[in-house]
Amino acid sequence: MKTKRILAFLLALAMVLSMAACGKKEDPPAPGGDDTPDVVAPATGPDGRTIAAEQVYRSLYSSEMTTMNYLSSGTTYELEVGANTIDSLVENDTYGNIVPCAALSWETSADGLVWTFHLRPDQKWYDKDGNEMGPVTAHDYVAAARYVCDSDMDCSNSYMMDGWLVNATELLDYTAAKLIAVDKGTEVVGEDDYVKDENGVIFEVNEDGTYTELPEVRPEDLGVVAKDDLTLEYHLEMVRPYFLTALQFGTYWPAPAALLEQYGKDFALDNSKMWFNGAYILQVAEPQQKRVYVKNANNWDAEHIYIERIEETYNQEAASLAPEMFLRGEVDYAGIGSDIVNDWLADPEKSALVSTSRIIGDYSYFFGFNFEPKFDAEYKPENWGIAVNNFNFRKSLFHGIDKISYLRATFPASSPEMHAQRTVTPLGFASYNGKDYTSYAGLKEITETETFNETLALEYKEKAIAELEALGVTFPVQIPVNYNPSWSTWGNASTVLEQQLEELLGTDYIDVVVVEFAGNSFLNETRRNGNYALQVLNWGADFMDPETWADPFHYKNSYNFFCPDTDTYRVFQDTKTPETKALMEEYFKLQDYARTCVTDMDERFEAFAKAEAFYINNAIILPGYISGGSYIATKLNAFEGQYAMMGQSSSRFKGQHVYEEAMSQDMFDDQYAKWKAEMGL
Repeated sequence: MKTKRILAFLLALAMVLSMAACGKKEDPPAPGGDDTPDVVAPATGPDGRTIAAEQVYRSLYSSEMTTMNYLSSGTTYELEVGANTIDSLVENDTYGNIVPCAALSWETSADGLVWTFHLRPDQKWYDKDGNEMGPVTAHDYVAAARYVCDSDMDCSNSYMMDGWLVNATELLDYTAAKLIAVDKGTEVVGEDDYVKDENGVIFEVNEDGTYTELPEVRPEDLGVVAKDDLTLEYHLEMVRPYFLTALQFGTYWPAPAALLEQYGKDFALDNSKMWFNGAYILQVAEPQQKRVYVKNANNWDAEHIYIERIEETYNQEAASLAPEMFLRGEVDYAGIGSDIVNDWLADPEKSALVSTSRIIGDYSYFFGFNFEPKFDAEYKPENWGIAVNNFNFRKSLFHGIDKISYLRATFPASSPEMHAQRTVTPLGFASYNGKDYTSYAGLKEITETETFNETLALEYKEKAIAELEALGVTFPVQIPVNYNPSWSTWGNASTVLEQQLEELLGTDYIDVVVVEFAGNSFLNETRRNGNYALQVLNWGADFMDPETWADPFHYKNSYNFFCPDTDTYRVFQDTKTPETKALMEEYFKLQDYARTCVTDMDERFEAFAKAEAFYINNAIILPGYISGGSYIATKLNAFEGQYAMMGQSSSRFKGQHVYEEAMSQDMFDDQYAKWKAEMGL
């Protein structure tokens, strides 16, 4: 019913716009009346604003993309190009419902392992100049999947097929072996794992120096099949009832087979090396100058693509220049940063131009305790290693962190309560039969209880001291907290965390050390390398199911190194106590069982909720917050656009209008209330 209401509104609006364009100048005057032409009122949107006569959207950007290759990149910012120029098989409506896009319909096999999609006929590829380049077929989806699963292409998001599609893991492993294989007889013992003979046959080198032939895995073996030009099949390794929601990622978007073969790694290096079948065509892409999108008038859903032209202009000082340019009418969007927001809100005219952005919830932030510390010796990592394994020590920090104070420093111009989370999985992310996932047993109790509790924090502190002193821990325990200075408020928030925790728990107990990161790659050199004691970590949803929020804490993770398997960034250190290892094993049992629940969604949600509650109640991490809700000045209405707490839906301009005026906070609040009511939140 929601979809029907939206379509009815859009069709009615299209009729109004059509009337406004045609007018009634040539209509004969009514008998006995004058010859003054009728005046057609300007069309208005759901928030009461006037729709701009010229549907051109202008904005600034300050960071250039390294690639527009949506098959290769896993970066949200870089995927924005593909999100607006490539039609995925399905998309989301404004309420998050999955609706048809490039696929007209689909069905699954009885065992849930084969998904069949029936593509829309007459979809076409267009180059940057709008020239028709050929039909979009099922073969383009097959070619794209084979590209993603070729290790030579180095696609950072191949994990969305690895373990998902039949033979994806095998193809990735085989193509990786081909890349590093040396000629047989030239290998260096202990260094070369694979060799190849004169016929190109790949062998694995065994420890005793013998060879084992590696079975060839061909691209055709991958579980993606074009039954004909318009029928596409995905063969899954295991039942994934949420498979449809994963199709919003670039990993599963189509690409012209001819271009992939022609350009290889250089596919989509710029807009001349890619074709488009989506809502927009990227007509201009000049690095550090501008990007211009134009409406694809031939798109199957062109009647619901309202913005005709999108102009993005590069300026390194975009953050500081955009607000003033918005006031002058030169751009249609500006972030109102913490340095100026109070001045804007205090100004009667400017305050009417400001609203908060919608919190999407596709990223969840949490405080992680590192169980494999590898930070500088001056901070005594061995001492921290003993302390963090102690349940009472972790609980003293768990209940001692005042998230609201931290969030007030992180988002100084918005309400901290709108960001705070008591679970890793955001409220409203997933529901079954009208019941939100966070309302299931285990998590329900957590969502109803505030974690910050001074009395409990001090009680756990006293227990921890007695136990840790017996283990030889020296006090205060040093707790290095790294922050990235490129995030303007992170340093200040870290200082607030230091002061608040030390004031509550005492500097005789802990010494929080705020460390400004000065390396080349914050992610690789801190979180992935175990270079912290307590750190704000985050994870973005990959699909619409609670399982996605369990992934960062699965067997192989580089988040808090709670598990024994780590990635290539660091060497494993056996620093966990038997008690911690027992917790780890119990958690993995709970999570593994939840992953097997694929037929009864009620059972599945219950099982994942139990696992997440176990992780939180044992203070392995402390749930923190979700981002968004910052102050902006915008001539769009985000509630007209697509919505989902994952994927690229919220990056799409399709369905939105440019308005003459900025959205006010009152307009936003009204739209948000109506949207939440429709969502049942």
